[in-house]
Formats: sequence, C-alpha cells, structure tokens
Amino acid sequence: MEGKIEEDAEAIGNAKSQIRYVYSRLEGSARTNITTFFEMELRKNLPNPQALLDRLDLLYGERNRKEKAIHALHTIRQRDDEPFTSFYPRFEKEIANAEAESWNESSKISYLRNAIHPKLRAHLIGISRPELESYVAFATKCEEVSNQMELFGQWKNETRSINSRRSNTAQQALGENILREEMMEWEPTTTVRINAAQGRRNTNGYPSKRPEDQSLLGKRAKWVEKSEIEKRWKEGRCLRCGRDDCKVERCPLAAAIPPSVKIQKNVVSASRAKVTTAAVEDTEDEEISSSDQ
Repeated sequence: MEGKIEEDAEAIGNAKSQIRYVYSRLEGSARTNITTFFEMELRKNLPNPQALLDRLDLLYGERNRKEKAIHALHTIRQRDDEPFTSFYPRFEKEIANAEAESWNESSKISYLRNAIHPKLRAHLIGISRPELESYVAFATKCEEVSNQMELFGQWKNETRSINSRRSNTAQQALGENILREEMMEWEPTTTVRINAAQGRRNTNGYPSKRPEDQSLLGKRAKWVEKSEIEKRWKEGRCLRCGRDDCKVERCPLAAAIPPSVKIQKNVVSASRAKVTTAAVEDTEDEEISSSDQ
C-alpha cells in the first residue's frame, strides 16, 4: 500500500484523499483499531498519510523480521519430497528478509549447501569447483541436478511410502492372525493346548434352529488336513463342517479332535458344485480317538 501511495499520489489526490484511500482499503479489526487515529489525523491542518502507514506498521508489521530470517537460514531444510525448484523460493524469501543479498558469496553458498537435502548434496560431490564458485552458479547447478533426480523419481514422499508398506504389512499380518486363530482347533497340539482350546466359543457346537442343521446336532466335525482348511477359508466356506452358508461360530458340529494317526489327504478337484453335506466323523472313529486319549 505504501508503494501505491508513492506511485499514484497525484492520481489519488491531496494528503487527505490519500489518508482516506488508505483507510478505505482496510477491513475488519484493522479498520476498527485504526479508526480513532485516522479521524485525528484527518482533522489536522496538515495531515500526513505516512503517519497513518507508520501506525499500521506499528500495529501489524512483522517485528524483528531480519533477525527471524537470519535464524530461519540456520534451520530451513529441503524436505524429502520437495524438488529444489519448490524449495529454492522459500530459501530466497529468507535471504531477502535477512537483507543478505549483500553478503559475500561463500556465506550464501554455505547457508544454501546446509539447507539442501543430503541426497542432492551428495550428487554435487565431484562437480568442478569453478562451476560452484558463485552463489548464482551454485543455485543453478542445484536446480540442474535436482531436475535430473526428479526424472528418476527421487523426490517422491518416502515417509508416505514407508507408512504405506507398514500398513500393508500390518493388514496382511492381521489376516494371517485371523486365519491362524480360526484354524487352531484343527492343528495338532499338546494336551495343554487342547484343554485351553476347549474354552473357546462354540467348541461343542452351536444349538442351531435351522432345518438343515438338525441332523448335525450332537455330532463332531471330521478332522481334515490343513490344506483343506485353507481351501475352505479361501472359498468362504465353514472351516469346521465345510459347507457354504455356515460359519464356525454358528456351526452345529463340535470342534474336530486331532487323530493320533495321520489321515489321508482328500483329492480336491479344480471346480466343484455347492457343498451341502457336512463332513461328520464316524462314530467308530470318534470312539477310537477317545480311547487313545
């Protein structure tokens, strides 16, 4: 606004017109807070527009801007996903605020070298010294190298990529844990673990009211190989009885008991019809398993 007054003072008019122009450009709390000073200045015989601008700078101007900028030059850093073309304007803003244009070349180069990303700094090793002697030449070379790095995707957000990989790994582990938990009662285990598993929900069979489940009440699921359990899980069937439209938590069959003798693997065909018959352990097999314990 100060530049506008300097350049267009004649077009705006006399001092009072200039004061009114400055006041008209204000909004909100700035306008409210300066109103009293504006009215007092306007009543003077020789009003001064610069006095109003100075008052605004006192109220809303950035204090210690130079000192803050110098401090920022020590701490500003290029981010992992930030190309040099995006970072450099931020750095130059602090150079301007610090009034550092007149600093010697080596000082400005030192600040910029410390601020750029370590990957970019490493790529500058080996470049001939004459190419990096002046501040402008150093900044230009940084831009050239950064652009080449960007072509190879080296300014992608590494933090997000790492978090994404961690998230995918966590989800995969969660899925494996769920499958492992549901398969627990089919896996060979020690007597202690069998007793612990008996406390799990629906170990003895769910008292279903569905007509298709009535013939299965009071019976125990047949022991099957782990490969069959995995196949049932992938196909969305009940892990205990092997039927569609049934889940372990509401399966009418009691949990299978590991046999003392390894059973023969079932031959699984590539395609199948909907399974409606439950895999039920024979009474004779159940008695043998019980006597072995």
